[in-house]
Amino acid sequence: MANERHIDYRGWDIDSSTRQSVHPANRYVAISNAASTTAEDVYSIVANGGEIATNLVLNPGVEGTTVDEFVATGSARARDTGQAAEGAASLLINPANSAAGEGFYWESPMISRSVNTQYISVQLEVRGASASGAVTLTLRDATGTTSHGTSGSHDLTTGFVKLSATYAIPANTDAAVYRLYLVTTAQHNINFYADKIMFEIREDTTAVSTYVDGNQTGGEGPLYEWTGAANASSSIKKPSLTKIKGFQFTNRSATAADIIYLAFDQTATSANGIPIYGGDSFNCEVPLDFRGKISMIAAQNTPTLTGVIWGVTE
Repeated sequence: MANERHIDYRGWDIDSSTRQSVHPANRYVAISNAASTTAEDVYSIVANGGEIATNLVLNPGVEGTTVDEFVATGSARARDTGQAAEGAASLLINPANSAAGEGFYWESPMISRSVNTQYISVQLEVRGASASGAVTLTLRDATGTTSHGTSGSHDLTTGFVKLSATYAIPANTDAAVYRLYLVTTAQHNINFYADKIMFEIREDTTAVSTYVDGNQTGGEGPLYEWTGAANASSSIKKPSLTKIKGFQFTNRSATAADIIYLAFDQTATSANGIPIYGGDSFNCEVPLDFRGKISMIAAQNTPTLTGVIWGVTE
């Protein structure tokens, strides 16, 4: 099992040039926005910066048929295609109804020692077969006896709900394995379903990242990847576009007077914007270096701007 971390992101893209001026574009964004007489961003690097993230769970969306990494404890577990928070399947848990603490656990690879504080976050989405019974998500040690973090008790509903828990590993803590547990809070016999299961280790924040798996698609090209076989390896979410290098835009209005004004790294006005008349296109393929935003404003009506922006991540 790979042990990727967000800080490894510099190796996730191949940089075929050390010279920024000829660095090949490795991100693209499709655009289809209706302009108005109020300025708005076509694309903002700050707003769309996204987060770099990893998920060490091998089959987090349970889209693969193998669920052996999820270990039943006081329950039966199976892949189920009747319920899913995303995709086509989830993990079905059938508690034995003998005691509290019935469900499943997932065990991490060895988390190495670090001179810095490390932050573990775990998350998943869960729903019940009925709105009855309660479950708890916890992060525990390798024996399952010591709790390091918990979501608190959650009353099951018939819709998927996200649960999460975090733990700060003190600096210079010896290498260790950790377990993610989803178990019944009190004894009950209500089946429940888990999906979008994620375990991440970071050194920059305690915040819980947005869920990641290699099946996801982003708006900037292939940002999400499996590190190995699909639904059988860890996942990464690459950094988003940070420098705009080129674009191709078309004003889809059939009326020439429906002008769209574009401005770069500033808010568009009719005074500072470059006009694109209705039916016209505006392309720029020479290397640019915009690091803020592209803004637009319409002279009248609500003409639609379509096209693509491309650039690089740094």
